[in-house]
Parts: sequence; structure tokens; C-alpha cells
Amino acid sequence: MKINHILVALAAAGLFTLTACNSDSDIEGENAEQVSSETLAALLQRSDDLSVMSDILGNAGLQGMFDGNAPYTIFAPTDAAFSALDVALDEEDAGAARVAIVREHIVPGFMSREDIEAAIGRSDGSVEMQTMGSNTLSFSMDGDKLVVTSSDGTQGTISGDVMSGANGSVIPIDTVLKAMDDPR
Repeated sequence: MKINHILVALAAAGLFTLTACNSDSDIEGENAEQVSSETLAALLQRSDDLSVMSDILGNAGLQGMFDGNAPYTIFAPTDAAFSALDVALDEEDAGAARVAIVREHIVPGFMSREDIEAAIGRSDGSVEMQTMGSNTLSFSMDGDKLVVTSSDGTQGTISGDVMSGANGSVIPIDTVLKAMDDPR
């Protein structure tokens, strides 16, 4: 457990460096993200296409964490992505699976799509981030698509509008990344 805390601290330090390196503090245009005064939990609750992720947070008792002040970025699988998953998330004994899914999609810190794309542009074409779980997410560009790849090789793309709130960002993705320790 101590190693997990160290990894989270290192990931947070890296993310603050990532966002601090962004010189485009006054992003304008159609890709600029609007920052809401709502919390991450509220943003998820009002999104029509992220209701499964919102329900998982509520059922696992994690909603309070995303109503707090600590900044997070949630790479939230869409409802369609959860529907395609081969795991029954509504069964009574699926609580641990739900928490594992959520942890593998969260990174500490407040990031926008533009922050990630700028970091990719400054690097060798990809950027890695450690999740709150055991997953490492790699980000790259495929044309104008922002691609996210899990440490187990599962790959998806950003799908939908990024929602930025008072304590972080919700970035919709079209797949569930590394939902379990066992490969699917």
C-alpha cells in the first residue's frame, strides 16, 4: 500500500509539471473548454452518456471524493463502453470490480485535452500517466484523435466533450481501460 501512495505522489508531481508547462493559458477558439463551478461528481451526474460511471461512484461510496477540493482527471468510459464490457457490474458481489474500474481511469491533477496534446507535442509523440490504481495510461495522437492506451494494451479514444469543473476534468472515452487485473 505504501508503494501505491508513492506512485500517486509521483504521478501528481508529474501532472503538476505537465499542466505548468502549458504556455497557452488563454486558450481561445472552438476547442477551448469551459470551466464550470460544479464538482466532478455533479458533472458526471448531469451527463447523459456517463450515467454508468456516475452510478458506480455513487454505489461504491466514492462520490464524496469527487465532491471535495482535491483535483482529479477522470477518463470516464461512456455508457456504450460499459455496455460492451464482459463483466456484470450490477451483481451484488461486483463492488470490488466497480472500484477497480474507477481507480484505473483516474489520475491526480486537473488536465484538459489541450494540456495532454501540448505534452504529446513536446515529447516523442506520447505521454504516460499513472492512475490511482495499477494502470499506466499512454496518450498519443492519431491524426486529430487523442488515443489513450492502458498498460494492458486496451486502446480507446477521447469521445465527446471534456467537462472541466471546480475540482478537475471529466474526459469521456469510448472504451473501458483495464477493468480487471485479469485480462478480458
